[in-house]
Amino acid sequence: MKTKLLLVALALFATTACSGETPPAPATVTVTPSSSVPKPPAGPDAKIVAWLDGMCGAVYGYLKASNDHASKQPSEIEVTRGALKEELGIRAGFAGKVVDDLTALPPSPIPGGDTVRKSLVDQYTAARDAATAGKQRLEKSGNSAAMDAAIKAMDATQKPITETPDLMPALKIDTQELMAAAAEAKKCAPA
Repeated sequence: MKTKLLLVALALFATTACSGETPPAPATVTVTPSSSVPKPPAGPDAKIVAWLDGMCGAVYGYLKASNDHASKQPSEIEVTRGALKEELGIRAGFAGKVVDDLTALPPSPIPGGDTVRKSLVDQYTAARDAATAGKQRLEKSGNSAAMDAAIKAMDATQKPITETPDLMPALKIDTQELMAAAAEAKKCAPA
């Protein structure tokens, strides 16, 4: 198209140069961009943002709930059967919510995301089940073996706090698109 315009302009110049007449004003040509030019991205993919919000909300929600609960407890508490039973019930509830929230997420739009999610579901399921079993054992018997098992169950509820990976590296958030989505995912922001 540029070649045709150049030839037309040269022909007009040659004609007017030879005739001695003043050349007419060049015609205005409007060029529209072809449709093959990529449009700039409208923003991060909403599905990725929503999925990341769900994932981060579940995991970081557990950490926050656990920390908030622990900060409200007196610094010195006597470990009794009743107190331990109540604490295990609370911890089982926290872990159970994570399992429910992660299980409710749709399939991951991020490559490898479902593998990370399954690993986390397994980890929090183990914590929930340990807390539930420890609480049930205390309800059936208050003997020292039940108390020891309940204390071990409490330790199991702490594993997700110490073993949960940093989600962004675990999910391999390493492309511009994924980094933009992670930046938009409000629940993934450090609290």
